[in-house]
Amino acid sequence: MRLVALSSEMIRDLAAESPVEVDGDLLEWPADDRRVLRYRLEALAADPASAPYLLHVLLDDIAPPGSRFAGRIGCHEGPQDGVLEIGYYVSPDHRGRGVATRMVSDFLGWLGPRGVRRVRAAVRPDNVASLAVLAHFGFEQVGDQWDDEDGLELVYEAAVPGTPLPVHS
Repeated sequence: MRLVALSSEMIRDLAAESPVEVDGDLLEWPADDRRVLRYRLEALAADPASAPYLLHVLLDDIAPPGSRFAGRIGCHEGPQDGVLEIGYYVSPDHRGRGVATRMVSDFLGWLGPRGVRRVRAAVRPDNVASLAVLAHFGFEQVGDQWDDEDGLELVYEAAVPGTPLPVHS
């Protein structure tokens, strides 16, 4: 499995329900995750430079064509003072196999060299699988918030592994 960043053009095409080819495969976006495309399109319009952070797909290299989409991870916007919020999704066929853990690990590794120091994630309290993934990476709850679509969300944060701690004088 490998994580592939989507370009701003790919994000726009997917949001418009146009076909997008990723590494020789036609990418079919899951119907139950289409709203994320709208959010990423809005983020792209607000800040075109945020494109590299917005959407990465995890491709299953051993799956047959048409079912290679294992999941996606990305940020709600580009980094603000070294901090950003991530969100991820695992396709139903790939759940329960460590895919979210793999995506978060790979994505945090990608973020570190780009100056991102802290990562935030908001999760519904009943999303046991996602809460376990965040705990695995040392995320700690820093609060909660109300989301108009998802209801109550718990807000977690963690340092990006491998990023230096700030030096205070």
